[in-house]
Amino acid sequence: MPRQIPKQRAKYIKRAKWAFYAPGFLLNLIFGWYPLVLGLIVGFQTYYLIRPSEFVGLANFKDVFHDPLTPIVLRNTLYYTALQIGLVFFVPIIISILLMEMKKSTIRIMMILWFIPIAEMAGILIWKWFYNVNYGLFNGILVSLGLPTSQWLNSARIAMLCLVLPGLIMFGPGLIYIATLQNIPEELYEAAELEGTSFWQKIWHITLPRLRPIIAMMLLLSIIGNMQVFTQPYVMTGGGPGSATYSVIMQVYTLSFANLQFGKGGALALILFFLIMVLVVIQRKYFKENIDV
Repeated sequence: MPRQIPKQRAKYIKRAKWAFYAPGFLLNLIFGWYPLVLGLIVGFQTYYLIRPSEFVGLANFKDVFHDPLTPIVLRNTLYYTALQIGLVFFVPIIISILLMEMKKSTIRIMMILWFIPIAEMAGILIWKWFYNVNYGLFNGILVSLGLPTSQWLNSARIAMLCLVLPGLIMFGPGLIYIATLQNIPEELYEAAELEGTSFWQKIWHITLPRLRPIIAMMLLLSIIGNMQVFTQPYVMTGGGPGSATYSVIMQVYTLSFANLQFGKGGALALILFFLIMVLVVIQRKYFKENIDV
């Protein structure tokens, strides 16, 4: 028979649980749900900081849809997300799988490199210097090799690609994939080798199915995070050249805090929110987390 907990003690345990839950719950309400609800309300108002706001219905959304910048920033944000997922997201998965076939010392070195804490802003500023047209590292290397220099961030054709490339070096979640791979039982690989399974067949039938839940979770977080990109284009290009790297969140920031048009900024943020939700639903529908084998 399980030991019964006295009612008085059970009451104290319940209170202690709520004491631990309360700070996180309150912070989530203040910094999570409150801004979300406020943004929803503001999107339907002409919002003022120091005097009562006015309800304007869908007027803010109409203004945002008629703004010539709106399709540009939506296209740029989707393009950035597609580049991030296509070029950056899958590389750490491939590297992690290949690393598991190497010596343990090599795995440790790579994990240390991934684990080194690099401040995001510092990394962005360093890469901005690398791309500098006049005295940047990349053009310096091209000059030393006798090759023509590039405009990098000053070129509307490749500026977005230049924003994405630093993610190949600074993508830390590779650690998560390695940790997951290390938990796959060796017996599965040994049994597969006895059956004459090739290296690629082991990856396809053993490794990838067991990485699937982690890949699905990281893909979801990648979609949500990249659709809200702000820091990289704001610091490295300011949205330029022209509007080639101007993102939705940059436009929300400009409308809300530069132009003080909080209603329009809120409306655009809501449009982005629903677009992200559509992408998340598609991802959840067509990329299941369950292990099939």
